[in-house]
Amino acid sequence: MRYIISFALIFLLIFYTSIYAEDISRLKLVELANKEIVSMGICEEDYFDEVNKNGKKLSNSKYLTGYRNYIVYGQPHGDFKNDRYRYLGYTMNDAKFTNYLFPNDITSATGLWNREWIINPKRNELTEMRPEVQDEGIFNNNPIYEESIRLGLKLISRKNPDGSLLDFPDDKIAERQWHKYVHIYQPPTSVSWGCGIMFHNDGKNYLTVPLSPEGLRGDLSVQFEEIPSSVAAGKKVQVLVQVKSTFKRDLTEADGSAPEFKWEITDKATNKPVPSVKYYGYVEKDTGKIELSANGETALFAEFEMPEHEVNIKFEINKEGVNPAETYLDNNVLNAVITPAIKINTFGDIELDYNILSRKVNFPLADGRAITAKLSAPNGKLTGNAWGTLNIYNDSVNLFRGFENQTIKVNEPAGNIIKYPEISTTIHRKDATYDSNSNSYDNPMERKWLDGPAAKTAVGAISFGGRAYANYIYTVTRTNEDGSTYTETRTGITSADFDSGTDTKNITTRIYNGKPVIPAKTFENKIENNTPNYLIKNLWWTSEPYELDVVRWMCHQDVDGSLYGWTAVPGRYKRTFTQQNSAIIKWNVLSTMENEYKRSREAARSMDYRKSEYDKAVFASDIIFKNVDYPIKSGYYLNPTGTYTFTVETITYKPTNDETEDHKELVEAVINSFRYETDLMYINSNNQPVNLQNELLTKSGNSYARRPAALTAKDPTGVDGVKMLYVEKTNYTRDYEELKHSEKSGEYTHEYFKAILEGYEESGTLESRDKYKYREYIKDGQKIYKITEKTTVTIKINPENRKLYTYINMPDGKYTVAAWIGDIALSEANSEFKKLGTLKGVYNFDAIEVTVKGNLYDDQNPVIGR
Repeated sequence: MRYIISFALIFLLIFYTSIYAEDISRLKLVELANKEIVSMGICEEDYFDEVNKNGKKLSNSKYLTGYRNYIVYGQPHGDFKNDRYRYLGYTMNDAKFTNYLFPNDITSATGLWNREWIINPKRNELTEMRPEVQDEGIFNNNPIYEESIRLGLKLISRKNPDGSLLDFPDDKIAERQWHKYVHIYQPPTSVSWGCGIMFHNDGKNYLTVPLSPEGLRGDLSVQFEEIPSSVAAGKKVQVLVQVKSTFKRDLTEADGSAPEFKWEITDKATNKPVPSVKYYGYVEKDTGKIELSANGETALFAEFEMPEHEVNIKFEINKEGVNPAETYLDNNVLNAVITPAIKINTFGDIELDYNILSRKVNFPLADGRAITAKLSAPNGKLTGNAWGTLNIYNDSVNLFRGFENQTIKVNEPAGNIIKYPEISTTIHRKDATYDSNSNSYDNPMERKWLDGPAAKTAVGAISFGGRAYANYIYTVTRTNEDGSTYTETRTGITSADFDSGTDTKNITTRIYNGKPVIPAKTFENKIENNTPNYLIKNLWWTSEPYELDVVRWMCHQDVDGSLYGWTAVPGRYKRTFTQQNSAIIKWNVLSTMENEYKRSREAARSMDYRKSEYDKAVFASDIIFKNVDYPIKSGYYLNPTGTYTFTVETITYKPTNDETEDHKELVEAVINSFRYETDLMYINSNNQPVNLQNELLTKSGNSYARRPAALTAKDPTGVDGVKMLYVEKTNYTRDYEELKHSEKSGEYTHEYFKAILEGYEESGTLESRDKYKYREYIKDGQKIYKITEKTTVTIKINPENRKLYTYINMPDGKYTVAAWIGDIALSEANSEFKKLGTLKGVYNFDAIEVTVKGNLYDDQNPVIGR
């Protein structure tokens, strides 16, 4: 006995199923069902035919009208109630095909889900003899039909007043594996309904169960996940394909339902496979079968290195649509093209001239070429704004100062994203000339100098690259349960690499830090009139060398080429200042001995015997001596006398304006060169015969030998140790002139400095300014003076007119009294004029010849005694 299903349920089912009725002819239904059963591996050959195994033909009975796509053979039979037969006909194996719409024999107010349903009815002793289970049972106990059974049970389930299912509610139906309890005498396919039967109450009662094709029906679809539109050549490309299944059963290799897939990744230019593609995911190769869980999904990856040509990407799954059976295949294939992003490597030059400390530069990255990310949709169209970044990297942070890594954000309509970055940086001389091996560099501000003229090249690089992303929308066609299709809009993400590369700059720094030596100017080192008896001597010599610090002017260069921030920086080499020193020595006799003795001589010549007239000497008045210049008789006094003078005028160059040692030393040397000399014999207070310097005379026979002696500034004492030579320095004058200079460019600098500095016509180095932008200036705070000094010196002999008596027994003869200038050994001096050698003296400066004849004892006219 069967349970009677309510009329409300019957009408609902008739309405629900009517839209599928007669959609497919019986013969076509057989063809499609066979194909699917064989492809699913359930049967090795066609199961259905135009007649069943007992020769019954496919039924076209009017009692099948309005039913789902059933494959039934023969004619309806059995009990007839409510215009429905208990059996619709026969199965392929000639078993009775029960009609699930035949009214139930018994009704119940409780649900059917908790009946004691008999497991494996074909093999169970309670039911194995039932006529409904006499076929082969090759479709029993197959989990592939579980979903079809559950959908059928829900379909025939009565409903509670609130609309919920009474017989087989969702929570209860999930508690049992129903394919173990249903004997399937006609298998469902994705295009045809199946039918089975369950038993309970010890096999006395049964329930006809329709098996829905929806339980086997599904769709496979593939889509890209973030496929790139463009990738830089040489970079790794990852392509991810998402495979989705809407089949309500697992697609496994074990049951033969795992679909086949295939990758094709080819170089578009050669149409050859891209080499060394790596595959990841469920299957790590380019073709094979992939298992999918019910309503599940999985991912497959392909990875390769982007070549320099476009790459075609093709992925397909279940190409023929037979395993599993699909009615719509357009969403089983993916195609895309990945284009190579352009590699942009550019080169340029930047120069720091000789006088540039730093240079600001502003240049368009990659020579101003468009840096592009070409976004395109693999299918459909791009939508909305793109996002991402173009990244710019300072690969030479120790060279390109002030430029930090940049990230340029993308936020503009998706498509070709174009950027024109500008680079602003500062290049310093120190950085551009640094040598890591020697830790040397050129930076005069730090007193760091390299040899020149030279050019040192440094290489700086700025690299760039990045990626832009965009959404795209596309439509896919989906399959309804009845095989009809509908479109569904989906979104995806694509990406594109920006053109990448490196902008390399060759930075040339011109180096020049001056000549080690400026050719020295030649000065005279000589003495004019350097022969005896010249009263005027001109001396010329090179001054002491003075090392002077110098500066040069350097600056910074702005982006527009203008120069600013001029700075005085230390020069590498000190410059040596020398100049022409000079001196003039002039001798003069203020009062000669002739003049000093004239009064006494004339008195003697005129026989004037007044004592007052013999102030300096007593000359013989004998008539025989009238024409003798200076006759004397020994024993009388002959006082040394004479007044002499000289001037020394020097011009020297010194770092201070004080009195110079040169002048002092030269004046002293000239003073010390003076001699007042005689070979006359004198008598001292002890009545001893002595020479002029009180040195005792030595006996020579009956007389004494001559012993010439001289008074000098160093030894000015005479007879009896009395000072006889006096030196008076008068009228010392000193004038000085500072040689002006300024370290500021454009201000006055004395020509004498220009003669020792580089970059001037005066020094013969003007080329350095014109060619190397190099000119030196004396650093402020250093001074050189031109000093003119003049000293007048008067030398007086016996200014007190002390009487010196001659030795009474001095032999007759000719004697000499002379004032003269000795040679000066300048080489013994400390001053620079020592290089002049010997300054010759004045030998015939002032001299007289004294004639001694007799002594005071034989004087015929003695008027003056001791």
